[in-house]
Amino acid sequence: MKPRYRLFRKSATGSVAVEMAIILPIFLTLLAGPLFIARLGWFYSAGQKAAHDSTRFLATASQAELRTGGTGFNEARVAGLARWIAQEELGDIVQSTDTIVITIQCNEVGCGSSTPETVRTYIQIVAEDTIFSSLTQDYLGAGTVIMTSDVSMRYVGN
Repeated sequence: MKPRYRLFRKSATGSVAVEMAIILPIFLTLLAGPLFIARLGWFYSAGQKAAHDSTRFLATASQAELRTGGTGFNEARVAGLARWIAQEELGDIVQSTDTIVITIQCNEVGCGSSTPETVRTYIQIVAEDTIFSSLTQDYLGAGTVIMTSDVSMRYVGN
């Protein structure tokens, strides 16, 4: 005579696979949300750090460096270096985003003409929502999320 527990155990064969098939889509959906939010947080913090570091570099540059002309974008060389600093710090997220716009300003215009009162770095990161595009389309009006980092500092060379 066989023990009773073997009879019950035999009838439960395959139930784990069925339960997993039911629960796995729900679990993956619940996991995708926090991963998407974490990705956006990573992009935002990278943009903030890049804007802060390039603005700090600009704020501590000498007046002679600010007046020295450059070749790219018709801006001062030090402004080009500040742009390069921001680009290097955003290098990890470039492949994951659609567009990154970096704007360097001295007194709300381009650098190079006079000694500024303030320096500013403005970074705009456009991230495509590949996971919840229909939800972001409904709630945000677009399938992209736009994050901006705007850092202004007083120029210390005055």
